Amino acid sequence: MSKLLKNTSLALGISLAVSLNAQAERWDMTVPQPENNYITENVSWFAQQLKEETDGKIDLRVHAGGSLFNGAETKRAVQRDQAQMGVHVLSSYQNEDPIFGIDSVPFLADSFEKSQALWEVTRPVLDKKLSDQNIKILYHIPWPPQGVFIDRELSSADDAQGVKFRAYNNATARFAELMGMTPALIEEAELSQAAATGMVQSLISSGDPVVNHQLWSYLPEFYDAKAWLVLSHVFMNKDRWDALDEDTRNKITALAAAAEARGAQSAMDLTDSLKETLASKGVSINQPNEALAADFQEIGKQMQEEWLETAGEEGRDLIEAYRATQ
Repeated sequence: MSKLLKNTSLALGISLAVSLNAQAERWDMTVPQPENNYITENVSWFAQQLKEETDGKIDLRVHAGGSLFNGAETKRAVQRDQAQMGVHVLSSYQNEDPIFGIDSVPFLADSFEKSQALWEVTRPVLDKKLSDQNIKILYHIPWPPQGVFIDRELSSADDAQGVKFRAYNNATARFAELMGMTPALIEEAELSQAAATGMVQSLISSGDPVVNHQLWSYLPEFYDAKAWLVLSHVFMNKDRWDALDEDTRNKITALAAAAEARGAQSAMDLTDSLKETLASKGVSINQPNEALAADFQEIGKQMQEEWLETAGEEGRDLIEAYRATQ
């Protein structure tokens, strides 16, 4: 082979290697919420910024509406690298570990400020637990305070007996049981059909799913219980994280902090606007009367005691550390 051909072959080989290294690494992110949800908007912003900040090195594709994996499947899919990132409420997995459900303990953290304080106390423990499961937490997004949507007026828990209730985790299922309702775990993507067929007569929510799925005609009464602020957690496969260079990790960490701040602001903005939208659609926005408020508080007290019993010393330490911040 001539010297010219050798040099040309070497140059082409180097060019091909550089080109392959410069190609975007395609990642998938599974999201249970629909396209028009603020959670989806937040992670879509994060994905776009990630592509720009890494000069196209990471091309994160967002799959909304449970189109890739449903909510219950999200954590396992990310663990196994079937999806490189995902977003879901960790409280859905509290049957694995009660600490995952700490944000859904009723009336423990019932404001944005308290929710943030609880998150800051709890995050180091969650980081360790999920790291052991090959998951890296990136950030969280709070939902507005949770209230009860139902197809009838409520004066007390007695009025809810036998009502079919949509649960999304163990805490909401237990809340329904203590109210005398019949809970069933139903994915958000299935809500419209479930409500239309009478499988859902009540749910506890910030109101966002009710608006997104246009459920106001099925659930015309809202009781502003302010029970808790459930958190959606954005996480990624830890093996993927470990394989990244330090500069890319730093960029992702900075973007996660920015996305977390955006998500919190969106949730705060939604708190009042959701009620306004629901009211415009004919939903009655009610404050619980004295009897119903007492029932809510009694249920909350019992659920706190039950959670502490299952969470043991670790849970008690976290609650004590959180309450010391108040």
